[in-house]
Amino acid sequence: MSKARPKASDTDQHARKIASAIAKGLPPPLTPGFDRYLEQSPTEIFAAFEGAARHMPPAGNDEALAFGYLFLLQALLERVRYRIDSGSAAAADMIAAFQADVAARADAGEIDGPLFAYVGGALHQAKIPASPELVAATAKPDGTNAEDLPEDVGVALSALLGAFGSDPFELVNALAQFGHAMPEEGRCALACSLALGDDSDGRAAAIMFLLDSSAAVRRAAAGALADVAARLSPVDVRRLIAIRNWRAESERPELDTIIRKARTAGIACARWEAGSVETILATAIDGAGTQALLLISPASRKKKRISSILTKDGITDAWNGEPETARQIEAAMAAAGMDLPTLSVSRPYLDRVLSHALALTTGRGEVPPLELLKVAEMIGGADWQPAQMDFREALSGLMAELPAAMRDAASVAAVLRDSDKRVGFDTLRHGWFEDDPQVAKVVGSGYGRGRAKLATYLLQSLIARRRDKWADRFLRTALWMREAPAEAAAELGWGELTLIAEAIANGRDLTEIGLMHDIAKRTIAVLSGEVRAGT
Repeated sequence: MSKARPKASDTDQHARKIASAIAKGLPPPLTPGFDRYLEQSPTEIFAAFEGAARHMPPAGNDEALAFGYLFLLQALLERVRYRIDSGSAAAADMIAAFQADVAARADAGEIDGPLFAYVGGALHQAKIPASPELVAATAKPDGTNAEDLPEDVGVALSALLGAFGSDPFELVNALAQFGHAMPEEGRCALACSLALGDDSDGRAAAIMFLLDSSAAVRRAAAGALADVAARLSPVDVRRLIAIRNWRAESERPELDTIIRKARTAGIACARWEAGSVETILATAIDGAGTQALLLISPASRKKKRISSILTKDGITDAWNGEPETARQIEAAMAAAGMDLPTLSVSRPYLDRVLSHALALTTGRGEVPPLELLKVAEMIGGADWQPAQMDFREALSGLMAELPAAMRDAASVAAVLRDSDKRVGFDTLRHGWFEDDPQVAKVVGSGYGRGRAKLATYLLQSLIARRRDKWADRFLRTALWMREAPAEAAAELGWGELTLIAEAIANGRDLTEIGLMHDIAKRTIAVLSGEVRAGT
């Protein structure tokens, strides 16, 4: 009798699905199950790393699956970072332990240079700074990466430029993967070497460093580019202007200097190449405020390309696939498993969402991911300017579309009271709850006071202090619903959700709103472990 094979863990199963999607040129499947896994499995960062180490050559023999684990690792790391951003000390300790473990294994020679660099790339994509231990492991003369780079940095850069041809996006993405754990001074030197070298492709790549996550690297790249502004190309200038608008206001003058010097030298700004977007799909805004945007654009006469952008209090990720036939695109979309609520939306909606997200990103002094620039170029140019959506103006626009009968006091009261029973909200509200250390502490300490009293307490205290967040969440969801055809939009309940957003924004007692009661009760159930998030 043959020995039974051990059952694959959730981490193993998701890694295999991701590897399959990547092999087809698709982003990972966005499903409620995958989202729940990411939310509930922070400690799986260790298992994901182990899976990558086990399958990555030369130790393993399945590079595609190893990359599936690495992509999963990046997604898990990003969710842990969200917890750190919310003030979780446990999440911060977990990341510190993870990086210490990777550094120790690198020091011991248990993982090779490429894998060490890929893990650094996952941390980079998750916007988690490299720890001192990880940086030290990179910097050691006999460290994991030392033998992978020639002594002459110029030789190394020339080799990379030759490998990636004239695609600065691929070159800089490769450098980001291999350079995240490099000391910041080293990354600054890389940017300057590219800018000041004799290769025009190197200067094009140096411009990409203006969207580096490190302000120091951005400053170094800008300083070097200012010295060679007269040698930039028209495409370089076009990219400079686009990037300039995606930087915090305090950082724009240094880019203005480069642009002014280039124009003084007679370098014109290249026009955006022809392009368009045929289909734009947008998921609903989930409980964490995340929304995925999927774009299908023509890549040639017979092929199309899938691009995606992820927003969450800003622009968190962007991705571009390879050109594929229309049939391949259709098959890939069907296999992607995107069973989150998704609507086909208009270009003005896309532009509005991205302008708002850019404003949030630049307002924090951060920059969007480099791939966003590539998305803009793929669709033929996008004048995405940071412009935060005015809540009152957007709300007024939606309210004006509602019939007068729906806005009278009795109708509004009925909508608010029965909003937890609105069928159109069923696929969305499962992700609507509070989840942070402060709320968890209250739920944990007040569980004995009774479910109804605890829900009321939350509504009148912590959740009441976050009414602006919920008003914004519901308004943005109503705007998304409004993108559906008229009959479908009404069925989804955009009008009712607009009334709820207005009531919350105007200070209405949250205990009078059925949907907010549902959120409070779901918060208690999730944080007390009675139900899983998203169910």
